[in-house]
Amino acid sequence: MDEGVAGFSLAVNEGVATLTVNRPGKHNALTLDMWLALPELMATVGTDPDVRVVVLTGAGTEAFSAGADIAEFGHVFSTPAGTARFNAAVRSGNVAVERCPKPTIAMIHGLCVGGGCGLALHCDLRFAGAGARFGITPAKLGFVYPFEDTRRLVDHVGPARAKDLLFSGRLIRAEEALAIGLVDRVVENAALADAVNEYAATLCGLSQFSIQAAKRIIQAIQDGATAVTDSGAATFLEEAARNVDFEEGRRAFLAKRRPIFTWRGWGR
Repeated sequence: MDEGVAGFSLAVNEGVATLTVNRPGKHNALTLDMWLALPELMATVGTDPDVRVVVLTGAGTEAFSAGADIAEFGHVFSTPAGTARFNAAVRSGNVAVERCPKPTIAMIHGLCVGGGCGLALHCDLRFAGAGARFGITPAKLGFVYPFEDTRRLVDHVGPARAKDLLFSGRLIRAEEALAIGLVDRVVENAALADAVNEYAATLCGLSQFSIQAAKRIIQAIQDGATAVTDSGAATFLEEAARNVDFEEGRRAFLAKRRPIFTWRGWGR
């Protein structure tokens, strides 16, 4: 599969779907139409049995995404209804990334600012090139960062560092982003794609049942679950005991061979 939708391009290769923000001439700024298109795109990769990992990245070398396209602000924020529609579209797009059943990895180079940083934070993991720069800049525009995006930022970096980033609007280097928990791994720019591809390939070779169940349990914990019954973990454990992947994993272990896992998703 290789297609383009509303400022994105999507390609699937060897189990990895790469969703690219494809507006390099605009530093991959995100438009209202792009936010509106994101839920369907994520549903496409989330339900595709050939997809085991999703990588989000930006076209070109200058930016993952510089955030919202300010050129359309005069239009999208011209009325209260327009403002509400834009905010709902951003939230819906980010939720679609967050709730994708497959592991999601943000591959970040260059600028990752504002709504682009919010999009990356809704991925499961963030790999950055050493030259990446991060910032959340509503204070430079007289705007307010959305509540859910702010909550997610606080979850990753803590309240004091979140305040620093939001109050100052400053850009930080990849090394600082790693130190405060904004990203998970930093590699040299030239090695970024290889590092992401190697990690994604590792995930593709492991049990998708185990990975997707772990993602659901962690999401339940983030949503406030405090017990096994609230998280669904007990159900997953019971299903694992009779799942084809667990049977294959046991056989492979005893035979001292690499397992070949075949489970691809619930309802298949």
